[in-house]
Amino acid sequence: MTTSGLVLTLAEDPALRAAALAALARDSRISVGEPSGLRLPIATEASDPRAAEALAEALGHLDGVRFVDVVFVHFEETDHGTT
Repeated sequence: MTTSGLVLTLAEDPALRAAALAALARDSRISVGEPSGLRLPIATEASDPRAAEALAEALGHLDGVRFVDVVFVHFEETDHGTT
């Protein structure tokens, strides 16, 4: 599991911002924080680093999102059954 902390810069247009917020709310991989102006902190969960990167890239192409800042990434170590 890969957990990421991102800050999205949203569009100034209220309709685009609302569309972006609605899309984020529908995605179970995303937890949305409290906005500060046009900046919105989110946390994402993905199955692996490639999926996390693809999700962050997709968010950057979402209508209403102007920019994505990656501020934190945690790669969960898995137990491979060794003792």
